[in-house]
Parts: sequence; C-alpha cells; structure tokens
Amino acid sequence: MSPIDAPAFRHDPRKAVLVLGSPTDSAFHWNDEPVVCGHRRFTHLRADGQQIAVPVCATPVAVAGLGAVFATYDGRVRLWDSSLDKLYWESRLDNAVYASPVADPARRAVVVASTGGLVRSFDLRGRPRWTAEAGGSVYATPTLLPETGVLVVAMFGSSCVGLRLDTGAKVFAQELPRPWYAQWGGSAADRDPYASPVTLDTGDVAVGCAEHVVCLSPDGEQRWCRDLGSSVRASLVAVHSVGTVAVATVDGRCTFLDSRTGEERGSVVLGGKVVGSPALAGSVLAVGTQDGVGFGVDVRTHEVCWQVPGAAPRDHSSYTVTPGGSFAVTTARGNVLGLNSDDGRFLWETSQILGLADHDPALDVTPIVAPDGNMYCGSYSGMAYRFRFRPRQDSK
Repeated sequence: MSPIDAPAFRHDPRKAVLVLGSPTDSAFHWNDEPVVCGHRRFTHLRADGQQIAVPVCATPVAVAGLGAVFATYDGRVRLWDSSLDKLYWESRLDNAVYASPVADPARRAVVVASTGGLVRSFDLRGRPRWTAEAGGSVYATPTLLPETGVLVVAMFGSSCVGLRLDTGAKVFAQELPRPWYAQWGGSAADRDPYASPVTLDTGDVAVGCAEHVVCLSPDGEQRWCRDLGSSVRASLVAVHSVGTVAVATVDGRCTFLDSRTGEERGSVVLGGKVVGSPALAGSVLAVGTQDGVGFGVDVRTHEVCWQVPGAAPRDHSSYTVTPGGSFAVTTARGNVLGLNSDDGRFLWETSQILGLADHDPALDVTPIVAPDGNMYCGSYSGMAYRFRFRPRQDSK
C-alpha cells in the first residue's frame, strides 16, 4: 500500500473496514435511507441482580461479508454476524474500551486498545496475535502506517508510541507538547491528546496535541512541530492529493499545513468551536462546529463550498464516508445523516424508533459503512445497530 492509499482521517474506512471477498460497493443505493435490520443491547448483570447498560463508545470495525467487531466499555471485544444475532467469539481486555478498534487489512486482523493502555491484535477467529503495553490511557483512535507496518497510538499524558503491526514490539516512544494550562494546574491537562493521529502522504504521522501538530517519522524522529496557538481536540485529516494536513482548532479555524514542512498553506474561519473530527471525500473536507453547522471546504482553494445547519458531528464524534462517496455523520439529533459531498445536499436520515421497552433511540458514536451494504453504529445507552442500504437488485 502506498502512502496515498493510507487512512486519511479518524474513521476512514481504510482503517475501519475489513473486506472479505470481492467488494460490492456498486450494488447498493448509497443515497437512499438505510433501515435498521438488526440490533442488540449490551448489558452487565450486577451482583444485586440489576441489569445495567454497557456503553458503546467506540465505532466498530465492519468485516464486510461477515459482520462487525464491537468493543464496549466493559472491555469486551466481540465479533458478531451482520444480523447481530450470532456471536462468533468474545474476548476481554484489562479495562474499558473508548478508542475505536482499527482494522489491519494486511494481516486480516483487528487491533483494540483499552483505557488501561493494553493493546491487542486479534485474528478473525478471536485468537490474540500479540499483546503490548502502550504505557498510558488510550482514548484516541490509533492510525496505521501501512508502508512500514507501524501502529501509532496517542495516549493521555502527552505521549505516543509506535508498535509493530506484525509483533506488537515497540518501535518508539515519544513525549509530546503539553497543554499551556498544565503549568497552572489545569484539571484536564492530563487528558491530552484527545485527537487521533493521522497518516501523511509522506509515510510519516501527524499528531494533534495541546496547541500543536507534531510530525514524526515511522521510527519516532520529529520532522517538524507547529504551534497553532489554540487547542486541537478534533482529529487531523491528511489530504494526500495535495500534500497537506488539515487541522481544526477550538477557536473555529481550519488550517492547512504542508505535510513535509509544517508551514501554513491556507486557512478557513468557521466561526464556531470545533471538537468533532472532519473527514475527506474527493476534494471536499467536511468539518462541523459545536453550534451544529456543517461546512464543506475545498481542500485545493481553501474556500467554503457549502454550509448546512444541523449537520455537525454529535459531541466528539466524526464524519465518515460511504462507499458511494457521500458523508455520513451522527448529529446532535442522535440520528445518522447522509450528505452529498459536493454540495452538502441532504440525502437521508436514519430512524431508530423500534417500539422497544426502555429504549433510547439516540446514537452517540460515528457510524461505519461497509461495501456489503451494512452500516454499524452504537450508543452510550448500550445499543448496537446494523442498518441496511437498499440493494440495486431485489435478488440480492
């Protein structure tokens, strides 16, 4: 895999989907509303006999042609079939899982990191391939460096590590810049970085931390460091086609940095705080502000090409991209919204009203869409969903 084919954003299908067999992405109506065709509630039985919900905080890995790997806040990792009825296997880590699992296509494996710092690679039969200790709490979704076979994991406490994807051996450990308020006793100073690292077109990795973007080589050497003067909470986006990295900061700016030098190549003022992570489809970057407005930004001209109220990511979730090239995002309404990437036009919005007892239908995490027509998502109320896009032919 060349760097330009590497994952470019937090929930890029290239690191959130494993494809078994031949892709079938042309066989579905991606611009039509998908419907719930499977659901499951995750619960924990307390000692007093009470059932409590287990939150789904992490976006699952879709295994096209098979099902999905869900990692939940009780530390359990499970592979379900696409209907969410059949459990293939289950394992458990040392602690809760908040960061989304990562697909490792080259080894047909899934890598999961816990808030306790345990990182484990599973094959599709649920067998551990390797286990590593990252050395800190993992809340940011890791990224892959496909050319060099390195997994980069950012951790609370301002550090990151590189692990070999084939063995889990540590390649590097690197300290990162701390937030400016750390020296003043800021209570959230240790909860950084929150943003997920991203793989650049150079084969290096960019890490958003504190008010900075740090570029590291696959062996952990610092290439450059850029101080943006404002906190980075949203994950970065690598624009491989033009050699930049897009960084949205809490002061409402989206800045484009040269991936080789860190020099600014352009910026856009969005006018609202950004904590949800952007995504890229073609030449359009989707980025949303905390007041609910979604923007489409042309990554070549750095101009806003569309603006849609109510189309920003819910809380700290992200945009993603469907096999049809449109954006999908869980909004503040708790539904997944589909947007045309070119003009921001409304395509569809999901519904999870199922007539279930004690059922909160709101979704909380970023969905993931697989080329087999399935979309998976979850909620803090312990619900997992499988949505189905309409096939182009009734026989499928």
